[in-house]
Amino acid sequence: MFYKDLFATLCFIFFGIALATHHPYFYFGAMLCGCLSMTATRKIWATPAWSDAFYDKIEGWIKSKTDGPKTEFSEDEEIKPLPPLDDNKK
Repeated sequence: MFYKDLFATLCFIFFGIALATHHPYFYFGAMLCGCLSMTATRKIWATPAWSDAFYDKIEGWIKSKTDGPKTEFSEDEEIKPLPPLDDNKK
C-alpha cells in the first residue's frame, strides 16, 4: 500500500499548507491527493520494487536506534547482589 500511504501523506501536507495560507490551489492539491489515495486503495495498485528496499532500510535504521537500553550483562548471566560497603567510621 505504498501509493496509498504516499498520497495520504501528501494530502495532509497540502491540507496543512492550505490551512496556513488559505490558497485555493493547495486545497485542490489536497483533494487530488486524497482522491489518488482512495483510488490506490480501491484499485490495489502494486507496490513498486524499490519501495520495499527503501522501507527495509528505514526499518533497519529505526531498529538500530531503538534496540533498547544497553547493559553490561548478557542475557544468560545472573546478576549477583553487591558486596556490603565497608564501614570506615573511626
